[in-house]
Amino acid sequence: MAVTALTGVALGVSATASSMTGAPLMTFSAATGDPAAEVTPTVVGPFPAGASVTRSGVPVGYALAQVQGREQAVARKRASRSAARAALAAADPHQIARTMMSSRYGWGASEYSCLSLLWQHESGWQVSANNPSSDAYGIPQALPGSKMSTYGGDWRTNPVTQIAWGLAYITSSYGTPCAAWGRWQGQGWY
Repeated sequence: MAVTALTGVALGVSATASSMTGAPLMTFSAATGDPAAEVTPTVVGPFPAGASVTRSGVPVGYALAQVQGREQAVARKRASRSAARAALAAADPHQIARTMMSSRYGWGASEYSCLSLLWQHESGWQVSANNPSSDAYGIPQALPGSKMSTYGGDWRTNPVTQIAWGLAYITSSYGTPCAAWGRWQGQGWY
């Protein structure tokens, strides 16, 4: 069933469309003070049988424009974040890590020093580092590398995604990079 609603009518206009059997039942009223006010029905979408739609006080076209405006704003914000993430991905992985460590975890230079040593031994800070004997992958040597997909579909190529995942892993498993480095020194892995 297609629902019909009003557009281009002043505030106070209401439109109701409902059906219990699938047959449309529509009521229109114009409370504009002018009994001869023109009411223009417009199809706004298909709805399943039994659907009921009520709109009062705001022209449907205006409400639709508000919804579309919000959707466009969300899309612009998403595109902006993607662009910023892409720009950051082109940056030096060491700088990305220092920035994330400070802003997300409050860690300073001493923790960065431990992280730097750890990931230098694990991957040489190479985004595409792959351990053929274990299938560990990326800067943090995630095992398997696909674990990093929880932080982004670009986990194979984006240092931001890999570093974000690696820092979260270190936090949940060891607490700090220095604790993870201590584990690596004792066992040769973390």
